[in-house]
Amino acid sequence: MYNYNSYSVSDGIDGKLMGKTLAYLVLLLGILMIGSVIGVGLGSVGLWVGFILAILSTIMVSRRVGNSGQALMWGILAAIGMGMMISTVLWYAILYQGPLLFTTVIALLLAVLVAAAVVAWIPWDFSKMGPLLFVGLIVLLVVGLLSMVIPSMGGVMMSQAYNIIGVVIFTGYLMVDFGIMRYRSRAFPEDGMAIMLAVSLLVDIVNLFLFLLRLGRR
Repeated sequence: MYNYNSYSVSDGIDGKLMGKTLAYLVLLLGILMIGSVIGVGLGSVGLWVGFILAILSTIMVSRRVGNSGQALMWGILAAIGMGMMISTVLWYAILYQGPLLFTTVIALLLAVLVAAAVVAWIPWDFSKMGPLLFVGLIVLLVVGLLSMVIPSMGGVMMSQAYNIIGVVIFTGYLMVDFGIMRYRSRAFPEDGMAIMLAVSLLVDIVNLFLFLLRLGRR
């Protein structure tokens, strides 16, 4: 449907698209915080409801990229779901782990800036890393699930190696999304693409935050 072969990485990032993406990202981060308050009120039920809502809504955003209104609606639901999903971890860190939360946020900002700088400076389509990162993500998820059901693997999710790999994978996904913003996004409708990129970046940031937070607890 869309053709991006006529565009080159050297064309650079569309400034208007980048501005819209960042604006939507800020909006979604604010909505995520609202979702986290809802999640705290619902307790453990909120975690599972948020997980399902986040997964389904994220999928629907990509399917509605051609319609900015529908994409934004699903993006808002995705942000609420993610907020509910991480509510317990987030508010525990806010209330009881202030120094750790501060260092985690600083590390997160540095990771985002480094990923953006690498994509901006190196003329290569970083979205091509997607399949490799997806394989790594599947392995990470499988190991995490096994650690929850096999007693001898109970400490894997909290291990330094596991969380370092998670940080590497989601930093890579940041580069993929910035790469899409730089190259492939030029072939898609601007508003819908900005929303989809904002949701994708939000997913990367939330997961990176969780892995960095666990890593900081070591």
